[in-house]
Amino acid sequence: MLKTRVLTAVVLLLVFSAGLILTSVDVFALGLGFVVAAGAWEWGRMSGLVNEDAQTAYAVLVGVVSLIALYLPYSEAWIQWLMLVGVLFWLSVPALFYLSPRQPPIVAMDRILLAIGLLVFVVAAVAIQYLRSFAPQGSSWLLLYALCIVWTMDIGAYFSGRRFGHRKLAPSISPGKTWEGVYGGLAATVVLMLIVMLVADFADGNRFKLLVATLLAAMISVLGDLYESRIKRAAALKDSSQLLPGHGGVLDRLDGVVAALPVFAFIWVWL
Repeated sequence: MLKTRVLTAVVLLLVFSAGLILTSVDVFALGLGFVVAAGAWEWGRMSGLVNEDAQTAYAVLVGVVSLIALYLPYSEAWIQWLMLVGVLFWLSVPALFYLSPRQPPIVAMDRILLAIGLLVFVVAAVAIQYLRSFAPQGSSWLLLYALCIVWTMDIGAYFSGRRFGHRKLAPSISPGKTWEGVYGGLAATVVLMLIVMLVADFADGNRFKLLVATLLAAMISVLGDLYESRIKRAAALKDSSQLLPGHGGVLDRLDGVVAALPVFAFIWVWL
C-alpha cells in the first residue's frame, strides 16, 4: 500500500510540475479541464448519481463549462465578480455546518449538490488559471505558492493535531480534526509565508495582499476539507473514488484547493 501511494505521488508530482511550468496558457487550461471533469465525476457519484452514464454526462458538462470559462477573453471585472460568488459560497458554509451539522443521507440524486458542484469547480478552475497567467505578478510560482498554502496547512494540522489535539473541530463531520490542528496548520502556513516574503521580490502593496490572501486561504481550506467530508459521510463513502491508487480520489487531494484558491484569487484581484 505504501509503495503504491508513493509511486502515485511521484507520478502526480512529475505530471503536475511539467504542466505547471512547461505548458502554454491554452494547453494548461485543457489539462485543467480534464482534472475538473475527473473531480466532477466523483462529485456526481457523491451527489447520488448511481448510473454511470449520468455520472459521465455530469462530468462532461462540468468539464465543458469550465473550459468555456477558461477560454473566455480575460477581463478583470469578470474575475472579480466570479471570485466574489465563490467567496460568498464558502463563507456561507460555516452557517450550513451550524444549522445542519449532519447532512441527511444521500439516497437519490441531489440537484442542489450537483448545482453547487458546477459552481465550485468552475470558480476554482478560473482562479487557478488567473493566478498562473493573468494576475498581477501572476506566474506558475504564484499558483504554486497558493497550492503550497493548502498543503502546508494540511500537513501542519495533521502533525500538530496528532501531538496536541484535544478539542474536536467538527466531530459529527470529521472526528479526527481538532482546533489544535488548525492552529498548528496556521502556524506552519505563517512560517511558509515569511520565508516566501524574505526570498521573493514583492512590492510593498503585494506583501500586504500576500499576508491577507495567505491567512484567509489557509482558513478556508479547512472548510473545503470539511465540506467534502460531510458529503462523503452522507453518501456513505470513505473516499470520493479510487482514481488515484493509494490516495483515494481526485477530490480527496483537492478538497482544500477548490475552496482556498478562489479566496486567494479574490484577495489578489480586489485589493
